[in-house]
Amino acid sequence: MSLRWRVALALAALAAATTLTVGVIGYVTTRNRLVQEVDRSLELAGKSLEFRPGGIELPRRGLLDVYVQTLRADGEPVDSTWDTTFSPGADSSGVVGQPLEVSFETVDTEWGNARIRTEGLPGGAFQVARSMQETDAVLVDLRWRSALLVGVVSLIAALIGWVLARSVAAPLSRLTDAATDVQQSGRLDVEVPASGRSRLFGRDEVGRLGAAFNGMLGALASSRAEQQRLVEDAGHELRTPLTSVRTNVAVLRRHPDLDDGTRAKVLDDLHAETEELVELVEEVVALARGAADDAAETTFRLGDAAVAVAERARRRHDRAVEVLADDSFVTASVGALERAISNLVDNAAKFDDAGGPIEIVVEAGRVTVFDRGPGIGPDDAPRVFDRFYRAAGARSRPGSGLGLSIVREIAERSGGAVFAAQRDGGGASVGLWLPPARDLPPPPTPSDGAPAVSDA
Repeated sequence: MSLRWRVALALAALAAATTLTVGVIGYVTTRNRLVQEVDRSLELAGKSLEFRPGGIELPRRGLLDVYVQTLRADGEPVDSTWDTTFSPGADSSGVVGQPLEVSFETVDTEWGNARIRTEGLPGGAFQVARSMQETDAVLVDLRWRSALLVGVVSLIAALIGWVLARSVAAPLSRLTDAATDVQQSGRLDVEVPASGRSRLFGRDEVGRLGAAFNGMLGALASSRAEQQRLVEDAGHELRTPLTSVRTNVAVLRRHPDLDDGTRAKVLDDLHAETEELVELVEEVVALARGAADDAAETTFRLGDAAVAVAERARRRHDRAVEVLADDSFVTASVGALERAISNLVDNAAKFDDAGGPIEIVVEAGRVTVFDRGPGIGPDDAPRVFDRFYRAAGARSRPGSGLGLSIVREIAERSGGAVFAAQRDGGGASVGLWLPPARDLPPPPTPSDGAPAVSDA
C-alpha cells in the first residue's frame, strides 16, 4: 500500500474513532438528561394528583400526556385514567404497600415505550406513566446524525490525509526518481527541487532532505571531477618521462655500437627518468589515498615529529638538517604529519643547491622550512600548493609538482593551513600550521626570517 493511502486511511480511522467516541458520549449524556426530565415531570404529576372515592382526578391543565393507575396490595391494577390498564412493570413489586417508596422504570406498553413512576401507599401503590415516543424519536435522530457526522468527518479526514500525503510523497517520489536515474545512468548532475519551504515556518524536513540530496550529489560530482582531473594531470605528467624513456630505449636498440661515454649518458638519463617516474607514481598514490586516510589522530609534541623527519632527511640527502622547536602540541595523525614535513624538506633540498643546512623551525603549531634556493616569486606563491603546478624556474628540475599539494591536503584535513613566502637574502620559507592543542598564542604572521626559538 502506498504512503498516500496509508496516511489517508490512518487519518480517516483516527477521525472516525474520535468522532464516534464523542458521538457515543453525547448520545449517552443526552439520553440520560432526557430521561431525567421525564422523571422530573412524572414526579411533579404525582404530587398534583387528587384521590377521591370515585377514582383519580387529574388537574385540568399541564398533565394531559400523563396516565395514572392505582395498584392493589397484590400489585394488580385497579383504576386507570387510560382506557385500559397497562402493565405495572417488574420493579413496582418492591414498592407496593411501602409508603413513600418510589421506583422508576421503562416498560413496553401498547402505545410504545413508557416511563413509569411507582409510589407506594399503605394498601397498594399508584403509578404515573408517560410515553417515551418523543424522547425515542429524538434519540433515533441523534443516532442517525452522529453516524452521518462520523462518516462525513472520516471522509474529510481521508481527503485531507490524501492531500497531505501527496504533498509529502511528491518530493519523495522526485528523490526516488533522481536516485534511480543516478543509479542507472551514473550521472551526478541531476537536480532535485528542494521544495517544502514556507515564509512562515521555513524549510521543512522534506525540503531539507531535498537540499541534502542535492548537496550529496554535488559533493559526489565534485569528487568525481577531482578524481578525473587527477588522472588527467597524472597522465600528462607521466607522458614526458615516459617519452624520454621510450626515446632512450629506441636509441639503444638502433645503435648497439654506441661508444661507452654515449651509452653511459643514455643509461644515466634512463635511470633519472625512471626515478622520476617512481617518485611521481608514489606521490599520485599518496595523494589519491589522502582523503581516505583514516589513521587515528593523537596529541603529540610537534617538535618530535620534526626531529624524526630531520634524522631521515640527513641520511637521504646527505646534508645537514637543523631543527629549532618550541614545546607546542598538536592533534593530528603522526604518520601523515611526518610525511607532510618530509615533503617540505625534500622540496627545500631539491631547490637549494648551496649545500648549506636546511632549517626546520617549529613555533606555536607552525612548521616552517627555510632554504637558500632560487626562492618563490610573488606570482607563484599562491599556486605552489596546487597539484602538478611548477614555477617557470623549476620546470628544468626533477619533481612532479605533487609534494606540496600533499602537504596542503594533510594540513587542511587536521584543520590547519599552508603558507609560502620569499626569504630575506634569497631562498624560500614554506610550511604549514595546525591548531595548537594547548592554550598558546595565535599563529604568528608569516615572516621572512627564522623566529627566535629554543633548541629542540
